[in-house]
Amino acid sequence: MPASLAGACYDRGMTRTLHLIKHGRPRIDPQVPAHDWPLADDALTGLSTLLAALHPRPDLVACSVEPKAHATAQGLAAALGAPLRPMQGLHEQLRYTAPWRPDPAAFEADIRRFFDHPEQVVSGEESARDALTRFHNAVTAVMTAHPQPCVAVVAHGTVISLLAAHLTGRDPWTVWQALPLLGSVTVAWPDAQGTSGPGGA
Repeated sequence: MPASLAGACYDRGMTRTLHLIKHGRPRIDPQVPAHDWPLADDALTGLSTLLAALHPRPDLVACSVEPKAHATAQGLAAALGAPLRPMQGLHEQLRYTAPWRPDPAAFEADIRRFFDHPEQVVSGEESARDALTRFHNAVTAVMTAHPQPCVAVVAHGTVISLLAAHLTGRDPWTVWQALPLLGSVTVAWPDAQGTSGPGGA
């Protein structure tokens, strides 16, 4: 099992805190696009562990509008007693046309190619570069609209890994491998973050 990144903080001396949180376990249905999967019935049983790892505690929870992320964020916001703000643009890499991969190794191979060839559309409909730019812009919009000191964004593994890697200089594949369901990556966020977009994936 990959090591959890929950609570890992890459502090670059900035003043605001952003928790990037991966949704809970979905109910998988190969006949339905992954973007539309709901949460599994027991998906939030690990929520208390996630809460214990979030330092500082979020003042607001924003989330992707995909059902599995939205439901995860609802549970998190309720546990925190914090406002919930679903936001467009925080969805996973677009992969409506990506083939169903029941073999985890085949799925991971697709993800590895996605990270290794950021300029190319290698699976689905969106390259890593385009997914990073879109997700970065959406997170910047969240942080601009909500100036609270600590914000949580509940989203999805590949886009979280792309943004965390962009902000910290890490390898996105390494971040993705180590980020579990209901896991988090915590980064410092500058108020001027939105002035320049990603220089690469």
